[in-house]
Amino acid sequence: MNLTELKQQITEFNQQQDSHFPVVDTLMLVHQRSDFYDQLLLKLWKAFEFDKNPHLTLIAVGGYGRREMFPLSDLDILVLTKEALDESTQQQINAFFTLLWDLKLQVGSAVRTLDECIELGKAEISIATNMLEGRFLIGDSGYFYHFLERIHQSDFWEIKDFLAAKIAEKKQRYRRYHNTSYSLEPDLKHSPGGLRDLHLLMWVMLRYYGVYSLSELFEQKLLFPEEYIELENAQAVLFKMRFGLHLQLKRYDNRLRFDRQLRLSERLGYQGEGNRPVEKMMRAYFRATQSIAQLSHLLLVNFEKTVLNCRNPQGEKIKLDRHFYLQDNLISGTEDYRCFEDDPCSILDLFYHLTQIPTAKASVSALRYLRLSIKKLDYSLSELPKARERFMQLFSQPNFVKKAIEPMHNLGVLTAYLPQWQNIQGLMQFNMLHIYTVDEHTIRVMQTLENLLEPDNDIYPLCSQLFRESEDRTAIYVAALFHDIAKGRSGDHSEKGALEVYQFAKLHNLSEERTKLIMWLVAEHLTMSMTAQRRDIYDPDVITEFAKTVGNQTALSALLCLTYADMSSTNKTFWTQWKSQLFNQLFKLTQQQLIIGNEHPVDYQQVGLLNQNKAREQLQEIYSKTQMQLIEEYWKNCPISYFIRHSTAQLQWHIEGYLKAEQALPLVLVTNKNHHNIIEVFIHCKDMARLFSRIAHLLSKKKMSILSAQILTNNKLVFDSFIVSEYDGKALSDIRCEQLQSVLSDVLSHSHQHDFELIKKPVRFDAFHHKTEVTFLENARLDQTEFEFKSLDREGLLAHMSEIFNELNIQLLNAKITTIGERVEDFFVVSNAENRALSEKQKQHLKDRLLEEF
Repeated sequence: MNLTELKQQITEFNQQQDSHFPVVDTLMLVHQRSDFYDQLLLKLWKAFEFDKNPHLTLIAVGGYGRREMFPLSDLDILVLTKEALDESTQQQINAFFTLLWDLKLQVGSAVRTLDECIELGKAEISIATNMLEGRFLIGDSGYFYHFLERIHQSDFWEIKDFLAAKIAEKKQRYRRYHNTSYSLEPDLKHSPGGLRDLHLLMWVMLRYYGVYSLSELFEQKLLFPEEYIELENAQAVLFKMRFGLHLQLKRYDNRLRFDRQLRLSERLGYQGEGNRPVEKMMRAYFRATQSIAQLSHLLLVNFEKTVLNCRNPQGEKIKLDRHFYLQDNLISGTEDYRCFEDDPCSILDLFYHLTQIPTAKASVSALRYLRLSIKKLDYSLSELPKARERFMQLFSQPNFVKKAIEPMHNLGVLTAYLPQWQNIQGLMQFNMLHIYTVDEHTIRVMQTLENLLEPDNDIYPLCSQLFRESEDRTAIYVAALFHDIAKGRSGDHSEKGALEVYQFAKLHNLSEERTKLIMWLVAEHLTMSMTAQRRDIYDPDVITEFAKTVGNQTALSALLCLTYADMSSTNKTFWTQWKSQLFNQLFKLTQQQLIIGNEHPVDYQQVGLLNQNKAREQLQEIYSKTQMQLIEEYWKNCPISYFIRHSTAQLQWHIEGYLKAEQALPLVLVTNKNHHNIIEVFIHCKDMARLFSRIAHLLSKKKMSILSAQILTNNKLVFDSFIVSEYDGKALSDIRCEQLQSVLSDVLSHSHQHDFELIKKPVRFDAFHHKTEVTFLENARLDQTEFEFKSLDREGLLAHMSEIFNELNIQLLNAKITTIGERVEDFFVVSNAENRALSEKQKQHLKDRLLEEF
C-alpha cells in the first residue's frame, strides 16, 4: 500500500473531474466522486484486513451517505461495532483514519456500538440526522439493516419531535442569514433556499416515508409533476455552482464572495460585457433558491397539516365569495381550485381576502395550485379590468405589503401581473452597497413605508409623521414599486421607470394629479439623496435649485418618505441617525424656501443670526453675566457660517466645552451621545499649516472614517467640525471617544511629523474595478470651487487626498464623504492659496494628480 501511489490516484481523479466540469452533468460528477471514495475505502479497509473482522461494519453517513460528494466535501464515515474494541483493533482503526488524513482527505469519523449510536442520536439531532442517511459499504450487511431498523423506530426520534427539531434548526439558520435568499454574497449550502433546505425536506420524507430522492417523492405522488421538475432544475443549478466553487478553492467553504463570483461565472460559461456574466449567474441562483425556499416550506407545512396533525376541520365554514371560504383561520378554495384557471382574477381575490382578515392564512393547497396556475397563464393579469380594479384596491388595505404584495412576489403573481417585474426578478447589482436583489430591495422599500404607520416606529420620526399625514400614500407605494423597475437596462433607470409607471397609471385610470406625482417621484427618487450627501445644503443656490425641482410641500414630503425607505432598504447600515439629521435639515431648509417662494432665496445670514440669538437665549438661562461676556467674545471670532451650519444644541455643546477648558486652545470636543455609530468632533484652535492633513492622517491611523468635514477659518482661528465613524461601522465606546480626544489634543498641541502610506484596498475589493472620476461642478462663486470625486474605497483615502491638497496649495473648505459599498462618491469645496476659486489650470493639475494616485 504505497502512499505516494494513492495520492497520485486521488490527484488524477480530481484532475479528471476538473476537466469534465462543467460539460458533464454535475449530479453524475458528485455520484462519481462518491463511487471513487467507495472504492478507495474498500481497498484500504481490506488492506487493513478489517473485512476479516465480523464485528466491524463501515457505513457512509451524511452527505457521503446520500452520494452527494463535492470536491471539498467531508468524507463522513461511521465504523459500527458489535462490541467495544480491544486495544489492538482500536489502534488499527486509528491507523486507518490517520492514513485517510495523510491522503489529505477531510474525514469526519466515528467508532460506535449500536447502543452508543442510539444514545448519542437521541441526545443530538445532528447525529441522528447524519446516521439517518447511512449507506452500507462493507462488513455485516445484516447488522447494518438492524442499525437502520433501530434508527427508524419511533422511540429513537418520534416524527413530530424530529420535524420540530429540524424546523427549529432552520429558523436559527434563517436568522443567521437575515431571513432572505437574496443576499448578494450567499452561502450555497446554508442560506435560505440553499441546498440545506432541500436536505431538510428529504430528511423528513426519509424519516417518515423512507424515500431517498426527489424522484422517489414524485413517484409516491408527494410532488406535482411541475414541482418535481422545478426542484430538480433548482438543485441542478446549485449543484453546478457549488461544484465549480469548490474547484476554485483550497479550503472548504460554500460562501459565494464577490471575488469568487467573477471566476465562477467565467468557469460556468456565462457570457457578456463587464459584470453581465456574474449578474446572469446570480439571477439563476436567486431563482433556484426562491423555488427551493417556497416549495420546501409548502411541502413541509402540508406534511405537518395532512399527516402529523391530520384532523377534520372544527370551525364554521364561512363563505368569502363564490371561490373561497374561511375555516379554522385558513382560506381555502372550492372545486379543486379550478377557479385560478377558470377565473384568474380570483388569484388577486385571494390576497385581498388575506388583507381583510388579519389573522387568516392561505391554505397550503391553495398556494400550491396557485403556483401551478400562474405558470399556465399566457397573458398578463393586468389585461383584465376586474384584476386591475382589485390590484389597486390592495394599496389601501391595512398591512397590504406584508399580507399581499410580498407573498405575491414570492409566488410569482407580481410577474404574472406586471410583465416588466420579471426583468428585475433575481437581478443583482455587483457591488457591496446593495445587499439584496432589485426585486427584493423593492419589496423591502414598500415594507419600510408600511412600517412607518406602526405607532411605535420611531426610527425616523419626521418621516413617520409625514407618511401618516399623507393624503395619497398609494402614490408613494406605487412609486416605490416602480422606482427601480428599469434597473439592468441601458440608460437612466429613473427616466425609463417614470415612463413605465406612466403606462401603468394610464392603464389603471389613475387621476392626472396622482399620475404626475408618481412619475415625478420615480424620475427624481435619487435627487434628494444626492443633494443631501453630495452637495453643500447650506449653499443658498443648492437649496433654491432643489426647491425648484420639488415644487411644492406635498412632493417634498413624499420624496423624503420614498428616499428614506429606499436608502434604509439598501442594507442594514446605510441609514444612520446622522443621515436622519442631515435629511431633516435639508427638508427644513427646502420647506422654508418653498414657503417664501423661489423668487426670494432664503437669507442665510438671517438664519445664522436667528440660530445665534436662540442659542444666546438658552445660554442666558444657564450662565452668569461674566460667563456670557466670555461667550460673546468667543462668538465675535466666529464667521456667520458657523451659526448657519450648527444647531443650537451643537452651539451649546461648543460653549460648554470652551468654558470648561477655561478658554484654552486647542479645544477638542468629542461625543458619541447624539448618534449610535457616529462620533461628532469639534476643533477650535489657531490656524496652522497642514491642519486638516494632520487630523485626517490621525483618524486614518485610528481606523476611523471621516463622513463629513466642515472647515471654517476666521481671524486666523479654526472652527472645524467632523462626523467620524469606525471603519468597520461598529458602535463607538466612551473610552474610544476619550482616547480620540486625547490624541487629537496632543497632535494639535505639538508639531508632529508623519509619513503617509496609502493603504491597500481590502482583498474583497479585488473583484471590483471602478474607474476614478473627478468632476468639477458649475459654480458662480469666485471664492470657491466644488468637485465630485468617485473611486474605489480604501482606508486613509481622505488623508492621502489631504496630502495632495497640501502639495498643490489647495485649501479644503467643506467635504462630504459618501461611502457606497466598495466605492466612494465624495463632494469637496476648495479654494486656492489666495482664497479664490481654482483657475482652469489649477483644476486640471488637481484632476491629474488625483487620477494619478487613485
